[in-house]
Amino acid sequence: MKNDLTCGVVRDLLPSYVEGLTSPESNTAVERHLSECPDCAQLRTALAGAPKQAAPEDAKEVDYLKKVKRRGWRRVAAAVAVTVLLFTAGVAAKLFIIGEPANWDYWENLNWTAHTNVPGQLDLHFYSEWSDIAYSHWMVENKNGIVRVSARQILPSFLHDASDHWEHISLDGVREVWVADQLIWQGGIEISPQIDRVYQAQTPYVGDAPAVGRVLNALRFDTCGSYTLELHTSSAPYRLTLNFSVPQTSGKMGDSEKGLYQDMAAVLAIIGNLDEIECAFQDENGQPWSRVLTVEELNRDLPRIIADYNERFSHGKPCPLYDDVKDYAGSCADLEQLYDAMWWAGEGGIYAETE
Repeated sequence: MKNDLTCGVVRDLLPSYVEGLTSPESNTAVERHLSECPDCAQLRTALAGAPKQAAPEDAKEVDYLKKVKRRGWRRVAAAVAVTVLLFTAGVAAKLFIIGEPANWDYWENLNWTAHTNVPGQLDLHFYSEWSDIAYSHWMVENKNGIVRVSARQILPSFLHDASDHWEHISLDGVREVWVADQLIWQGGIEISPQIDRVYQAQTPYVGDAPAVGRVLNALRFDTCGSYTLELHTSSAPYRLTLNFSVPQTSGKMGDSEKGLYQDMAAVLAIIGNLDEIECAFQDENGQPWSRVLTVEELNRDLPRIIADYNERFSHGKPCPLYDDVKDYAGSCADLEQLYDAMWWAGEGGIYAETE
C-alpha cells in the first residue's frame, strides 16, 4: 500500500505517536511511513529515547513540595531535640537540685552527733559516710515545742558536693527534737538511735512473739552470738529465755556482760507483763550457765543503781527514781537514762557474778 503521509505530517505526529496518543489508523499510517523513511525513523528513535521534560508549573510544584518536606523534617528534628533537652534538664534538676525527701531510717548512710556544750542550745552535726549522696534544702520546724529537722537527698555536684552540715537549735521552750522520724533529744536528754528503736518497739505482752522479736532486734543481744527464744507465758512469773549457741565463759565476757545487763533491763522495762529474763549459755566444755534478771530484783536494786548514776553525772540532768522499772517505759528520755545507769551498775559490779 502506498504511503499517503508526507515527512512533514509524520514529524508533526511523531511526538503524539511516541506518547501513545494517536489513533490506531494514524499509528498504522505512521508506522508504514517509518518503515520506508529512514530519516523519520531516526527521529522517532531520538524522540522515544529523550527524557521527558516536566512542565514549568509541575517543576515549580515539585520544588515547593521538596522545600516543605525539608522544612517539616527540620521542624521534627528541632522538636525532638528540644524534647530531649527538656527531659534531660528535668532529670538533672530532679537528681542534682530538687532531690527527694530524705526518709532516714536507722541503717542509712547519714550520721549525726548532738552536743549541748552551749547552754540552751543543741548543736547537730550531720555527715555522710558515702561520697555518692548529698543533702540539701535543710529545714528546721518548731511546732508547739516539737522541733523537726528535715532535708532532701540529692546527688553530689558543684552545687552540693558534701553532706557535712551543722544546725544550731535554741532549746528555749523546746520539748523534743526529731531528725525525720527519729527522736534525738527529749527534755534535756540526748536520745540514742538504739533506745529510740527500743522505745518504738515496746509491747504490753511477752506472748506476742513478733513484737518481742522486734524489741530484741533493737538491742545488742546478737553481740553474744546467735540465739533462740523460749517463752513461758502459761503462768506467772512470765519469763523470756534466750538460748545462745556460741560458747561463752562465765565471768570472762568483759564489756559484753555489762552490755548484757543493760539490754536485759531494757527488755524488762519495755515489755509490759514480762517478769523475768534469762540469757542461757554453755562454756567451751559444754557446761551450762546463765544470767537471770527479774523485775523484783531490779526494783530492789534501783535506788542503789540510780543514786550511783546521778553521783557519777552530777553535772547533768538527774535520772528519776521510780518504784517500778516498768515506769521507765513512760518516756524515751527515762529509758535512755535507765539504760545508761545499768552500764555503770555493771561497771560497779552489782551484777558481776549473778548466776
